[in-house]
Amino acid sequence: MAASRTIRSSSPPNRRSEPPQSSLDLSVTRLPGIGDDSRKLLERLEIRSVGDLLWHLPRTYLDYSTFTPIRSVRAEHDQTVEAILGHIGQRRTARGQLMTEVELLDPADSTATSVRATWFGRQFIKERYPEGQLVRLSGKVKWFGRTLQFANPKIESASAEAVHTGRIVPVYALTDGLKEGHLRRWLHTAVFGGAKRTAVVREVPEPLPDEIRERRGLLPIQDALREVHFPSTWPDLFAARRRLAFDELLVLQLALGQRRERWRRDAKALPLRADDATAERWVATLPFALTGAQRRAFSEIRADLAQRVPMSRLLEGDVGSGKTVVAALAARIAVASGAQAALMAPTELLAEQHHRSLTELFESRGGSSGAGAAGREATRGATAPRTALLTSSVTGTARRAIIDALASGELEVIVGTHALVEEAVTFKRLGLAIVDEQHRFGVRQRATFREKGLDPHLLLTTATPIPQTLSQTVYRDLDISVLDEMPSGRQSIRTEVRPHDALPKVWPWVRQRVALGEQAFVVTPRIEEDPED
Repeated sequence: MAASRTIRSSSPPNRRSEPPQSSLDLSVTRLPGIGDDSRKLLERLEIRSVGDLLWHLPRTYLDYSTFTPIRSVRAEHDQTVEAILGHIGQRRTARGQLMTEVELLDPADSTATSVRATWFGRQFIKERYPEGQLVRLSGKVKWFGRTLQFANPKIESASAEAVHTGRIVPVYALTDGLKEGHLRRWLHTAVFGGAKRTAVVREVPEPLPDEIRERRGLLPIQDALREVHFPSTWPDLFAARRRLAFDELLVLQLALGQRRERWRRDAKALPLRADDATAERWVATLPFALTGAQRRAFSEIRADLAQRVPMSRLLEGDVGSGKTVVAALAARIAVASGAQAALMAPTELLAEQHHRSLTELFESRGGSSGAGAAGREATRGATAPRTALLTSSVTGTARRAIIDALASGELEVIVGTHALVEEAVTFKRLGLAIVDEQHRFGVRQRATFREKGLDPHLLLTTATPIPQTLSQTVYRDLDISVLDEMPSGRQSIRTEVRPHDALPKVWPWVRQRVALGEQAFVVTPRIEEDPED
């Protein structure tokens, strides 16, 4: 049965304006079969040179590599067979379309079978393939009445090199007027050469040193291009894709490294610092002991904040791992350095929760294990940062007072929702922007938030990083700190799955737990029934 595989196309090499240095720089019209009309079609795909054509990689594949005896074909499956062409008939359909129908004989004994092959509008079939010729056919088999038929299959002489049939067949992105078979044939010539013509793939230079290729177990670039266009086997294709992916990611990493270096060179963030004694004094005020992961993350954030390069760090940890505490300590560093800190949450409920948590943490006077009397004595007289909550629910005089306090610098820490990115909200000296569950915000909102400061340090927190966020960490747009351990004393969480018909047994248990003073939350996709559902 045929299978389809998808591959991501790599970018073509940079075009050069100097005279051609190899066949790769020549016009595609230098390949057999590509005339002026075909050249214009290829230009729509930004294919102008032979090298451009070679880097037009397949978008997917069809597995026609397994041969099925013609008497064993099954309906609704893509299959490949060898067959002898029997009687070839042509007629016009009721719509006036030319239909070519061919009887297929079993090559094992040259006897007739009940399998047919039909094509619509393919005049060349009868002209190119005579009766009695052994051919390969690849395509989908369908029932037509009581007869099995290959519907518009790909066909090649059994003695010809397999390009369109009998192999893993590449499928390319096309443009209107460009035929798939033509493009595949041109690429086969570029990859394998032809009569009196060498394969241009041999002229592709190897950009990686042998030492790196061998250490990483990578194919040579020429072999990778050959296998990605016309794979010998699926493992060979995967090895080719791995090589091209390595090159693509390497170039991307180098480009991002250069951009990051330019960013570092032109940085203008406020250095935010706190000495070890002050930081430990803040930690001592907490009502609980920090985990090793929290201390490690806080140390990484402190190091970032002390630089003139704006921090871009993702703090990732499961719910309950203590991300808010680490963010609160970072905010204290900003305030101690004479700057402001802002924490933005995706919903008012979360913003209110964060505001309560920060207020309690800032006003805490110890109680963590190991703090003792000495810790409490050291924190006596310490001033908690001035904090406020700004959401769309805060209106009138209260809202105006908060906005004025932010602009004057009287407010040191602000917690809010998207209201923080409104034009009316300005900061005197925003040094640190903290965005919770950042994937729920748009890129424009985050950029506007960052523009409210000179170039504030940015700390993103999430329990569920999305692929875009993870890719930013991979590409070094974001550094990452992971809270991979939970605070001591936390109750273990048990997750169970029950089918819908088990609900009659679940509800009595829920009522029992609620009667004991516990809480229960029921989450449903909707509260009211949809009459149209």
